[in-house]
Amino acid sequence: MFSILIDKVKYAYCLLIIFLCFKVNGQNEMHVTEQLLNGSIKIEAINGNITSSGTGFFFTFYTDDKKNAVPVIITNKHVINGSKSIRLFFRKVINGKPDYAPPYVVSIPNDSTTVINHPNKNIDLVAIPTAQIYDALSKRNIGIYYIASSEEQIVDDATQKKELKSIEDIWMIGYPNGLWDSKNNLPIVRKGITATTPYIDYNGKREFLIDIAAFGGSSGSPIYFYRDFYTDKDTYAAKVGVKLYLLGVLYAGPIYTVEGKVVKSNPNEPISKVKTGIPMNLGYVIKASEILEFKKILIP
Repeated sequence: MFSILIDKVKYAYCLLIIFLCFKVNGQNEMHVTEQLLNGSIKIEAINGNITSSGTGFFFTFYTDDKKNAVPVIITNKHVINGSKSIRLFFRKVINGKPDYAPPYVVSIPNDSTTVINHPNKNIDLVAIPTAQIYDALSKRNIGIYYIASSEEQIVDDATQKKELKSIEDIWMIGYPNGLWDSKNNLPIVRKGITATTPYIDYNGKREFLIDIAAFGGSSGSPIYFYRDFYTDKDTYAAKVGVKLYLLGVLYAGPIYTVEGKVVKSNPNEPISKVKTGIPMNLGYVIKASEILEFKKILIP
């Protein structure tokens, strides 16, 4: 009975610490959940009369001395493949804060001057450099609000193995089937779990599976792991500590066909090109470490 009482006291103390931390630090700062909502962007690929929707997210690369930054939008290659132009649905900034209003849409051509393919042609990722876009808009007194992920949110497999369990809660932030809050220009958040261990390469590829419903438009969505109050992996002790990791990028999902086969399908693939099947509510995720390969191109 005494030990149970001690555990309850510790638990209450931990909750008090959490409350104080968020109360003090959150007064003048945007909460992490709102930051993540401002980290994704709706993308439309245009090819004549055909328009498809996907998701991108802001990412910033830095030089080793941290003096220079290269901002980009990361998305899947198949989201924009075959399109003539790309629409980016930006959020304006007003007095240093996001303007939750209908988006400011920028159209760019889909070519080698605006889109950088992943150096590995088998990796379904592209980067869209945005510095020139921001510069052109600033000359028209238009400011863009976004919160970008960076290399600090990407940790290697060894660190993940040390800190993460095989099964963890994850968040996916994007635009499933193009669904979004169009009036306030905000994405949709979905929650799931890791379906395979995130620090182990699934079937020998730099990817893992998540248990989450992946629909068209979700392609390119960032997959985040976040925690504040948690149970230590080794000791099972209650701990307090904020962690935010970018684990990867959703790019496909398996479906179960009428022929009894499991096939991989890109969420943005036109229905006419996909065999009739039942979604398995799983998603294939490219590991976030593959994003870092763009740095070799952007910052030689």
